Amino acid sequence: MSNGSLHLGRVLGIPVRAHWSIALIAALFGVNLASSLGVTAGIVAVLAFFVSILAHEFGHALVARRYGVETESIDLWALGGVARLDREPPTPRADGLIAGAGPIVSLVIGVVTFGSAYLLTSNVLAWIGIVNLFLAVFNMLPGAPLDGGRVLRAVRWARTGSKYRAMRDAGNAGRVLGWSLGIIGVALMVNGTSGIFIAITGLFIALNAKAEISASYVSEHLDGVKVRDLTWWGVAHAGSDMDADSMIEQRSRLGEAGAVAIDANDDGQLDGLVLEDQLWAIPGDQRALVMLNSLMVPFHQTARASLDDDLSAVLPRLNPVRPVVTVWNEGKLVGVVPPKVLTQRLDGARAAALGQA
Repeated sequence: MSNGSLHLGRVLGIPVRAHWSIALIAALFGVNLASSLGVTAGIVAVLAFFVSILAHEFGHALVARRYGVETESIDLWALGGVARLDREPPTPRADGLIAGAGPIVSLVIGVVTFGSAYLLTSNVLAWIGIVNLFLAVFNMLPGAPLDGGRVLRAVRWARTGSKYRAMRDAGNAGRVLGWSLGIIGVALMVNGTSGIFIAITGLFIALNAKAEISASYVSEHLDGVKVRDLTWWGVAHAGSDMDADSMIEQRSRLGEAGAVAIDANDDGQLDGLVLEDQLWAIPGDQRALVMLNSLMVPFHQTARASLDDDLSAVLPRLNPVRPVVTVWNEGKLVGVVPPKVLTQRLDGARAAALGQA
């Protein structure tokens, strides 16, 4: 979702971004609320809704930080929010508490605002309270990728001792939940009631649950593989004044990494990465006119990892468009897992997983 997202700044050191799709939800809620509560109250209620989602995601992020898991970003989009953790929780207990933190925040906000609405006779506070109580209950439904599915995964992980089996259990529950919601949404529409949002939400849950099941098999076949096992040490560097044609002429500098790190501002700080396939994709007669910094993929859009990270834990952070893992040690880029190497290893794991599934 990083494409089409607006960076809103950092809160407690965590980047916060808003995807353009939230404008659709804001417009939908805004029009309905303005007609029933008034324009000013409607605007306040919509803003409070998004602040509530942010608070929910920060619940996840702050508990994750307590267990040594950092949050790369918090993204707001049409179906809610996502706290992108930089690694998987280390234990079932951590997994369950991180997952449950968000709904608990929503529950607290809901109870406080709904209680305040009763005392102050405020329709706006009542709406905010109801929405947050709904968010708390809905997110705790037991199926991946919802928070309740993560709690279910943690419980099954603790009982079976297998994180991968627990992922599949939560994913299967999510598929049942998602398709059930989808059927309910379609039934409502057939009966002339608005159910399209329920149907879309159900489809989203079902498809993501299926993806989690597939990912569990792949991750299981990669169990024990460390990032350092696939790392190409040392990455060529280039400044912002280098063009694509010159870089291709110096192809030997790229090595098997197939990548070059770019200092876009000539300040000695590396800003992003250009992959070899990006260079070859430019028509030959235009390469001399295309500067590397215009092709650069910023490091925050790549999967970042430490040498001793499990490869399976890095996979959820992969950029599907640029499947490369940048490898860091003490804040310095030390190498990359080349796309070709990574793709070959993943293809082998997928083939094995397909046979097992």
